[in-house]
Amino acid sequence: MNLTATTYSRARAVRLATARIIRERLVAAKTVALVRALRSLNGFWMTGLLNKGEFVTVTQAMTALGADADLIRRYASQAGKAIKRAYRAAYEGREPVQVWKVVNGRPRQVLAYTNDEPVIRDGLAAYARTAHLVAA
Repeated sequence: MNLTATTYSRARAVRLATARIIRERLVAAKTVALVRALRSLNGFWMTGLLNKGEFVTVTQAMTALGADADLIRRYASQAGKAIKRAYRAAYEGREPVQVWKVVNGRPRQVLAYTNDEPVIRDGLAAYARTAHLVAA
């Protein structure tokens, strides 16, 4: 294996470092603006309930039950669909609350349930890949 070292002139190194700092600051500014926009979309009271943990998303519920990141990444979508079916069956076809969250750096609408909602456990138990989370 042949390793080569790239050397830059002092001026080029400064330009590259400056460009990196500018990119980092732009990303940070976009993140702050995104969080503010999501707060306004969700509304003041819903944002407060989400921050307090009174409303939870599927990934938050799975994390609280001990699911690891790989399990959540692979099966949260299907588990969410099972929880939604359980919710609609329990509440005569009504839809769960939709909120805006940042998922993988992008704003997405996700479903939220009250923290002690029994349909979360029912939906997770109905889906074979997540049934072990609520079996104990």
